[in-house]
Amino acid sequence: MKEPKITRIIVDQKVADQELVQRYIKNNPQAKVIQQDITEADKDHMFKQESTPAKRDILLTEKQGHTVKQCPGTDRTYRCCNYHVMNQTSNCPIDCTYCILQFYLNNPVTTVYANTDKLLTEVKDKIATQPKRFFRIGTGELSDSLAFDSSSEYSKDVVEYFAELPNVLLELKTKSNRIENLLDLDHKGHTVISWSVNPQVIIDAEEHKAASLNERLEAMRLVQEKGYKIGFHFDPLLFHQEWKQSYPDLIRQLFEVVDPKNVAWISIGSLRFPPEMKDKVLEKFPKSKIMFAELIRGMDGKMRYPKPLRLEMYRTVYNSLRYYGGDDLFIYFCMESAEIWDRVMGWSPESNEHLDHLFAMSLYKQFPGLMKSEPQRIDYDNGIPLHHEKADIPGF
Repeated sequence: MKEPKITRIIVDQKVADQELVQRYIKNNPQAKVIQQDITEADKDHMFKQESTPAKRDILLTEKQGHTVKQCPGTDRTYRCCNYHVMNQTSNCPIDCTYCILQFYLNNPVTTVYANTDKLLTEVKDKIATQPKRFFRIGTGELSDSLAFDSSSEYSKDVVEYFAELPNVLLELKTKSNRIENLLDLDHKGHTVISWSVNPQVIIDAEEHKAASLNERLEAMRLVQEKGYKIGFHFDPLLFHQEWKQSYPDLIRQLFEVVDPKNVAWISIGSLRFPPEMKDKVLEKFPKSKIMFAELIRGMDGKMRYPKPLRLEMYRTVYNSLRYYGGDDLFIYFCMESAEIWDRVMGWSPESNEHLDHLFAMSLYKQFPGLMKSEPQRIDYDNGIPLHHEKADIPGF
């Protein structure tokens, strides 16, 4: 995967002296650099302009307010894992047809918050509020974590910063293979490099500008050699004619490269989106077929595959993961009901807080030395009464 060439770098004077700004300018000598005082009105005007290819205009500005937030998927209708996000970049150049960002971030400019010290200090302050809890914080909610890393070199900042923090893992989630900056960093086991994965037929049809499957596999091999933990996200699973064969084949290929002992977690989820997004997808990607599958409105108001199809796809992927990766993998559903968990895995978390604790317990057992002591359920429940201390969960 080639990082898109940036056309313009618009620098807010408030961050002109930041190292991240100098990196963008140094690594993009072809880009036109504009420095000015940026107001909210200026941003509104930029965001309403006609889109440039691959969102090649970069706005480097200052982040106001909080950066580290709980994942917005924390809906009690579906199980959610109490993950946290750190949004340093907003917009993505990869252009997947199913990406919900095109609905929420329909603008041509990629916004990058360049006041790095503030963002990282907020992480430290956040995890200090609950020192007995183990946090998972990722940068991949509003952009691919590594798609612009050749320009920003931001991974160098966050990986080495998180390496010194006691009760947290950083997750860099990507569909790219831009891992060059990661290979010589002293991460001290506190970074998970995770890939969103789909069969090559889906990458070709729906994940425009993303790295190929072979490119991702080679990137996995390289970061594994450097001692990084690895994650997989089968999310969204996409219905297509040969899905019953292509997903097991994909899983076999993954575990031919990655040792299951190095896998921190694996998520499974299916296509879901607000109903209003359908017209945007068809307008922007007229050749895409994903919107023509049978879809229904779920309990959260989003469009999803009907439950029987979701169950069939989930069972196929889950059983293949167990077959090729073994019984020790930590596998979870993203935004699915307790019923789905029960019918596919034979158990379900009691609550979001319970799932958060199960993450911590899995990491504690799999990676000795990552935590100073065994995670205690009470530190994750936020005052919610406990029901059973331990559910009948394989491996726990």
